[in-house]
Amino acid sequence: MKHILILSFFFIAANSFAQTPGKGDTVRFCFIKYKIPAGCKAISEYQVTCDDYTMTWTYLTPQTFQTMPDQIINQMAGQMKKFKKEPVTCYLFDNQVKGYKISFKTNQGTSHQLIAYGLANEQLVLVQLSLEKEPKINEDIPAFPRQMISLSK
Repeated sequence: MKHILILSFFFIAANSFAQTPGKGDTVRFCFIKYKIPAGCKAISEYQVTCDDYTMTWTYLTPQTFQTMPDQIINQMAGQMKKFKKEPVTCYLFDNQVKGYKISFKTNQGTSHQLIAYGLANEQLVLVQLSLEKEPKINEDIPAFPRQMISLSK
């Protein structure tokens, strides 16, 4: 899990743009301001962490959009035990985007991620949602990230 966070921070620092820093209890996602839920915290202007999930996002240029998602997934596959990925249709806001459900073994059990990337509110973005349980339906996605990412309309 530490490798994923390090990888996420690297990509955020290297490829982010068009983001206004959060004001302590808010973050911006694709130009829209969101209040951070009670019990959660903004680790950065691109990451919200709660007890049962972490949501990280990075903005992409058209050039990084072509290669970065595959690079992240391939790096995870090479580092994680019992790595599995399943292509899924995801939605960022109401836009259909490409996505994967990912699972892998950790010392604590199995971890799950939903990775979605595409155009959301006129912004190319990659979202990594780390969850304790596998997201099978929209209700499996916590309320805060569900404002941005879903498995169906």
